[in-house]
Amino acid sequence: MIQVMPTNFDAPKLVDYPSVSHKSYTQQQASEANHAFDQAVRQFLHQWIEQGTAADTEHAYEGNLQDFVQQGALRSFFKHHDDALERLLSHDTLARHLLRPANEVYFEPDAYEPLLATFERRIYNLAAHREHREVPFRYSSPNRQGAYGDSIGLSDLPPEQAREDIGYYFGTRRSDNTALNLLARQLRFEARFATVLPTHVLNEGYMAESLRMVRLQTEQQQAEEDTELHCYVIHRRHAIDDRHLGLATVLMNPQQPHRPQRVIFHDTLRPNGRAPWWNTFRRCLDSVFPQPEGEPPASDFLEDGGVNLQRLHDGVPIRHQDIDCAFYTAAMGRAMVQLAKQSPELITSGPIEQLVSQMTERMTDYFDGPNQPQHPDTIRFTNIVRRWETGRAALDDIRQQYLLTHTEVPLPPGGPDALNWAAPDSLGQNPDVSVAA
Repeated sequence: MIQVMPTNFDAPKLVDYPSVSHKSYTQQQASEANHAFDQAVRQFLHQWIEQGTAADTEHAYEGNLQDFVQQGALRSFFKHHDDALERLLSHDTLARHLLRPANEVYFEPDAYEPLLATFERRIYNLAAHREHREVPFRYSSPNRQGAYGDSIGLSDLPPEQAREDIGYYFGTRRSDNTALNLLARQLRFEARFATVLPTHVLNEGYMAESLRMVRLQTEQQQAEEDTELHCYVIHRRHAIDDRHLGLATVLMNPQQPHRPQRVIFHDTLRPNGRAPWWNTFRRCLDSVFPQPEGEPPASDFLEDGGVNLQRLHDGVPIRHQDIDCAFYTAAMGRAMVQLAKQSPELITSGPIEQLVSQMTERMTDYFDGPNQPQHPDTIRFTNIVRRWETGRAALDDIRQQYLLTHTEVPLPPGGPDALNWAAPDSLGQNPDVSVAA
């Protein structure tokens, strides 16, 4: 059983993670489902226009209704309704398709691009223009969108712009705030149950700000005469100019807020045996926890708890670049929270080698056993599924909130299960490497 956390609900859903193979769902099945979805959207737009919801809609198509429905009507729908995505998701037939699980998606060979319906892609692209409506990984950036919300293909770009760069493909788009919030909320929920070694998850600001928050909270605990050790799991980007996500585990004694009891830096890239951000993190640590003259700096006690999973710029084609540090670091963070609950002595004083072994043993989606990473292609497809299911969890959350606040919209027959909403682990159990995200 794996936990999924909606963005604005108090507890994650317990769901089964499906077994997904990139050959389990055929291109023909996907094409037929996509065709049916496009037809359903056209019918939805026809009804919207006929109802005269927007007074100026009839003038937009100048009498050619079919062409308008096929091209500009969806954009007009988003223009006239701030809750356009929610309205689409409240439609049962449309919701069934948009919320389908990864084992009902055809991922094209090589780049693992999901085969989307025409109107489906437009919905994701148009929704991304609205705050908090981004469907993680499924939308193209605004400069890669056409007049009606279509994604612009490489063949349609000017020659000087037609290149396969990071972000063009579904599998190389960076984690946005919606995805990161989903990950963070699940980690925070799981940390609630660490009672022997109180554990806190921080995901605000950047690494330096999070470390300052750790010190501030520890100083408050000192003022309250707290004597328990506290564990902090920081899951944040390194800095405003660095898109890579990192993880740090910090153990604090409230009686010594000026010096961490233990600091472990986790990363997913160790090309030469050490993470590229190691020295930057050392400087950050020393700036937040300066030590008296004559005392060794806090960074002298920094430990490396990283793994080497990510592939970036090492001869791997761009369409296979591994921009999945969000899932990897979340998996490490979850494993560290589990250790804080099950083996707190390992966090407080265990050898780093044993701790990393225990951490990787719990990262079953990326490791076959302690320190035994799965084949890169297996990991790659696992993260493709993660990306799809993250978007699914975000859509599910939007729909659920809309149905809760609009009681006039009936739930589908049979309740939510009728839509097969059970979102598998959408949160992850991931030369210049600073573009990682």
